Amino acid sequence: MSQKENLNYLERVQKTIELISNSSNFYETVSEVSESIISCDYLNKIAVIYGNGGSAADAQHFSAELTGTYLRKDRKTFKSIALTTDTSFITAWSNDFEFASVFSRQIKALSSNIGLSIGMSTSGKSENIIEALKLSNNLNIKTVLITGEKCPHYDFVQRIFRVPSSETSIIQTVTQIMYHSICNELEKV
Repeated sequence: MSQKENLNYLERVQKTIELISNSSNFYETVSEVSESIISCDYLNKIAVIYGNGGSAADAQHFSAELTGTYLRKDRKTFKSIALTTDTSFITAWSNDFEFASVFSRQIKALSSNIGLSIGMSTSGKSENIIEALKLSNNLNIKTVLITGEKCPHYDFVQRIFRVPSSETSIIQTVTQIMYHSICNELEKV
């Protein structure tokens, strides 16, 4: 890749970050999700986070920072599980039944313990993410979707944050900014 192509990519990332930094939706989402995580903790409930591919890695990263630490080692811990980490279940269920219900099946099993369901999908159309969000909503679990600009509207998702880009790598970069901003808010608790 040439220096010019890299610069062009950096300019696109910078433009997207400028768009979200001037958007009240970004700050409202950070505040709302932070408050939901605090509420989950107060109710002794967990936040479940899930995605596919790079979003699966982001789900694990976000969950680790909630359960472990972000900046302060002495910070309060928050209950969280990345549904992408149980490889025995994921491979068995997907092989024996289907991949479309891999997250919703886990949500069904854990439903009485879940207070927040966070799906991550750069397209906003991943069947297993959508099915998990639908089930969560049906179980009266608060739902959040972090996605790209082309994601359709879903009545069963209480908060959708659309990164103003259709480029997967940029959506993933801004997703990380989103959950780090949430963790930064939780440092204050």
